[in-house]
Amino acid sequence: MDQSIKAGILGAIVAIFANFIIIPPPFDFIPTFVVAIFAIFVFRLATLRDGLVAAFMTYLFSQAILSTLTLADYYASNTIYTLTVTADLIPDPIITAISALIAAYIGVWLVTKGRPPPPKAPAPPQSTDIPPELQTV
Repeated sequence: MDQSIKAGILGAIVAIFANFIIIPPPFDFIPTFVVAIFAIFVFRLATLRDGLVAAFMTYLFSQAILSTLTLADYYASNTIYTLTVTADLIPDPIITAISALIAAYIGVWLVTKGRPPPPKAPAPPQSTDIPPELQTV
C-alpha cells in the first residue's frame, strides 16, 4: 500500500504539470490518464487494488490542486467566478471516474504483462505407508 501512495503522489505532481497543456473539456482527462498509467508502471504496482489507489490519488490530488490554483487566480485578479453549466460539464465527473478505473486496469495489465511468470515450485515428496526397506524404485 505504501508504494501505491507514493505512486499517487508522484502521479499527481506530474499530472499538475501535464495539465497545463490546453485540451478542450470533453478530453481534458487525457494528460492525467496517461500520467496515472505511467505512475503505476514506474512503481510496478501489480495488484488492481494498488493500481486503483494510485490512479484515484493521481486524479483527485491533481484536480483539487488545479481547481485551487484556478480559484486563486480569480481571487488574485479580483475577477468574479461565474459557473455556466453546459452539456460538456455534466458528464465530466463520470468520465473522470471511469477513466481512472481504466487507467488503473491498463497500468496493472502493463506491469503484469512485462513480468515473467513465477517459477513453479517442486512437487512435495509423496508419503507412503510402505517401509523404506520394502520400497523398490
